[in-house]
Amino acid sequence: MTATLDPARPAHGGPAPRWSPRRLGHHRYLWWLGALVLAGVVAAIAVAPDPSSEPGIADDGAVNVLTAVILLTPILLWGLIHQVVSAVRRRVRDDVRVHGVGQPVAVRRPDPASLGGSDDRLRYLVDVDHVPGAVTVRDRQERGGPSSWLDDGERRLRLRARSGVMTASESTGPVFVARRFGRAGQRHWEIAVEGLRLRCEVRGAFPVPRRTLIDDDGTAWLVQVGRSRRGRVHPSARLPERLSPAAAAFVVWFVAELDAKIRAARDAPITGGGSADSGDSSWWDTGSSDSGSDSGSSDSGSSGGD
Repeated sequence: MTATLDPARPAHGGPAPRWSPRRLGHHRYLWWLGALVLAGVVAAIAVAPDPSSEPGIADDGAVNVLTAVILLTPILLWGLIHQVVSAVRRRVRDDVRVHGVGQPVAVRRPDPASLGGSDDRLRYLVDVDHVPGAVTVRDRQERGGPSSWLDDGERRLRLRARSGVMTASESTGPVFVARRFGRAGQRHWEIAVEGLRLRCEVRGAFPVPRRTLIDDDGTAWLVQVGRSRRGRVHPSARLPERLSPAAAAFVVWFVAELDAKIRAARDAPITGGGSADSGDSSWWDTGSSDSGSDSGSSDSGSSGGD
C-alpha cells in the first residue's frame, strides 16, 4: 500500500512518476552505459580513417581495436543489464512526491579519535535540529554480552533489535517501540514515539535508497538511507518538530538497523545463514510470520510508504 491511495488525505502531492531515475536504488548502470558508448566511439574512430577502397579493413591497428571491442561488448552489455535490474529492484516504490519539512536529523560516523576503548565504543553521532552530536549511540561490552545505548545527555536508553520489535528502554520499561506486522513479503512497521505513530512499509529483501514514514495525519516524512559503508548506513531525515532529540535519534537508528537486518537476511544464504536477530529472513522480511514477539507496547495500524 502506498501513501497516496487514500484520496481523502493524500500525503502532500499525489502520484509521482514511478519510473523516474530519482527513484532507482543507484545509478551505477550509467558507468556501464558510458563504457559501452565509449567502446562504440573507439570502434568508429578506428574504422573511419581506413584509406583502402577495397572491402574490409586493411589497417592492422583498426582490426585489433575492433577485435577488442567485439570481445568487450558482451561483458559491457551484461554489466549494463545487471546494474539496471539491480537499480530497479532497489527502487523506491511509494507515490510520495512532497514531504513534511520538520527538523533535520542526520546520523554521521564519529571521528576515529573519539571511538573510545573496547568497553565503550561510539557508533553514531546524531545531529538533531542543527545541534551537532545532540545524541550518541554507543556499543558496550558487558558481563551479559554486547549492548547498545542511546544517550541524549539527560537519559540513557538501552537499544534492542529483536524478532519483530525494536525498543529503546529505561529501567521502568520501553520508552520508544518499533513493531513489525503484516504477512510474509509485505512487512509493515509502526514506530511509537512520544504519542506519535509513524508507519513504513518493507517489501522484499533489498535495501532501498530512502524510506517514507507516514504519521496519523497522513503527512509523509522522508528518510534518506544513504550508501552503505563498511556494512552500515548513515541516514538523514526530516522529522516532526514535536519529537525530542532522543525520539528523533531512535527513528533514524531504527532505519539504520532495519537496513542492516535486511542486508544480513539477503546475504544469509551466501554466508551460510544467520541468527534470529541478524540474518534470519524467515522472520525478518520475506518469510513466514513469527510465532511470537518480545514484550513492548505499540498499537498497530495501517501501512505507510517504502
